[in-house]
Formats: sequence, C-alpha cells, structure tokens
Amino acid sequence: MIRFTMMPGEDGDCLLLEYGDDTFVRRILVDGGRSGTYPLIKPTLDGLDGLVDLLVVTHVDQDHILGVLALMDDPDRSVEFADVWFNGFGQLLDSEGFGAVDGEKLTSALLAQKVPWNDAFGGRSVEVGRELAWFDDGSTMDVLSPDRGQLERLAPVWSAECAKNGLIPGRDPDEPPPVEGFEHFGAPNVEQLAASPFKPDTSKTNLTSIGLLFEFEDKRIVLTGDADDRRLVASIRPLAEAAGGRLHLDVLKVAHHGSDHNLSNELLGLIDCDRYLISTSGARHDHPHEIAVARILQHGGDEKEIVFNYRDRAAMWDVAALKNRFGYTVTAPERDAEDGFVSFEL
Repeated sequence: MIRFTMMPGEDGDCLLLEYGDDTFVRRILVDGGRSGTYPLIKPTLDGLDGLVDLLVVTHVDQDHILGVLALMDDPDRSVEFADVWFNGFGQLLDSEGFGAVDGEKLTSALLAQKVPWNDAFGGRSVEVGRELAWFDDGSTMDVLSPDRGQLERLAPVWSAECAKNGLIPGRDPDEPPPVEGFEHFGAPNVEQLAASPFKPDTSKTNLTSIGLLFEFEDKRIVLTGDADDRRLVASIRPLAEAAGGRLHLDVLKVAHHGSDHNLSNELLGLIDCDRYLISTSGARHDHPHEIAVARILQHGGDEKEIVFNYRDRAAMWDVAALKNRFGYTVTAPERDAEDGFVSFEL
C-alpha cells in the first residue's frame, strides 16, 4: 500500500506519503506550506496515531517551512517525529556547531524540544553521496539533491538573513514576469511554449532543496521540493542509463510548483513518468508556469496524469482538445471537496 496526499500548502508544499502492508504503516511528511496551512492539516495529523516516522523540511523558503514552525510551536500537536531531515546552518558547513545562527527558528525548536534531527545521517547534512540509515521494511530512499557545493554556497546568504532576525524570504526577487507573447488565458501554444530555452533556477535556497527517490513494492516516487533541475539530471541520468535510457517513475512531484526554471526537457527525457504532481495555489508567483506544463505535455510521455491540488490551477489545462492531443488526464479536488487536498493510492 502506498497512499499519497497533497495538502493545502498555499503557494508551497505540504505532502504526506504513507506506505506499508498488513504488518506496518509508515508516514513521511514533506514540508508544511505557509503558516495558514497548519490549521487546515491538523485534522489529518490528528488521525495519524501520534507518530510521523519522518518529517522532511526540504529547504528554508517560507512557503515550505512556515507551516512546520506553526506545527512545532503548537503545544497540543498530536504527532511526534521519529526523525527530522533538515539542513540547518551547521549542516551547510558540515560542522558540529551552529555558530551565529543558533536563534534561527526551526533550529531552536528542534534543539529545545530534543526532536531527533538528521539521525539517519548521523546528525550530518542531508546531501548527495551521504550514507543514510533507512528502514528495513522493503523500501528504499536515496538523496538526489542537494550536493555539498550547493549547501556551502547558501551559508553566507543564511548568515546575512539571520542577522536581520528573520528567515530567508520565500519570495524570489529575481522571479521574472510572465513571458511576453503568451496569453495567460485561452488555449496555449504548447509546442511554442515547450520549445522555450531553459534558464535554470539561480535561487541559492532552492539549490539546497532536498530531493528524494523513494521506492516500495516496485513503485518509484521522486520528491523534489524546489530542487535544482541540473542536480536532478545529474542524479537521475545514471539511473536512467542503467534502466535502458529512461527511468520509470510512478510519481514526480514537479519541482518549485511548476516553475519553468526547475523543469527541463532534458530531465523529462530521462524519465518515463505516469503521474506529475503540481502543488500550488498560484499565489505570489502564479505557478505553475505555462512553459513548464507545456514541457510535460510535449515531452512527459505518451500517457500521463497531471494532478493539481487547487482547482483553479487545473482549469486552463482541463481542456478536451489538449488532453486528447497530448495524451494526458487532469485530476484536481472535486467541486464539493475542500480545495488543496488530493489523495490517491498506488
């Protein structure tokens, strides 16, 4: 059994992965969305028997971490964590201490509450090539991103922001305006959009985002956070080559909520994916970008499902002519269901 739930992270991520069999169930929570996410997901967390086996905080942008901070600050929260994977300042430098940024909010909460922190990595950073201890339950977990260089390049940025007594902003000041010439409404020119030159994400925080490959019962799920497309390509390419050219994935959580700077045709050419997840309300950056979705339609495989956890993000792509032409289906919350939640089983 594998059950995946996309939850209302607003413009961010909040994902719950559950898996097991008749003898056990494990739960992995990935990110917490915005601060307003926590009240919405609290009833779901209340039904998890008091334990989440792993909390992954992919990186420190506010659309991923603020909901985690709200959860940690709740004295009545219903769940505890067997381990938390999070690269704090000490992990950026692969050092023992936390130096000038001991006051960083999540670091402080984890230390004060004595929550297990990167125990699977011996307390060191979550990064490519680092050996990790995982459950002996038939599943596997591999780190696809970040690498050591990406972590170290974030350190001076982190120091500067923490010196201002705030978290690193979730807003990317370099976020470009919509591409001129492409209408936001109406039928998009998929071929033209998909052929747009790829310009990789340069956000130092996104480049440190934890990306993971989870496998269980012959199912593969890639969880990306806002990971760097080039780092993902480098990690996935040898797996794809070993598989004969393309790595089959059952699920890809599209990086950075469908930004065109985090999904290249090169990456899509390395995978054969059944289901693409786009987690965002579209606030702030109007994700997903039309270019990224067009790349999925054009290069994402002959038959695929695109899952949106907010209805209005799905609307412009839920068009019969496009679906028939490019071989895809659209899934989104039902009209009478709470927006932001989508669940499915593999």
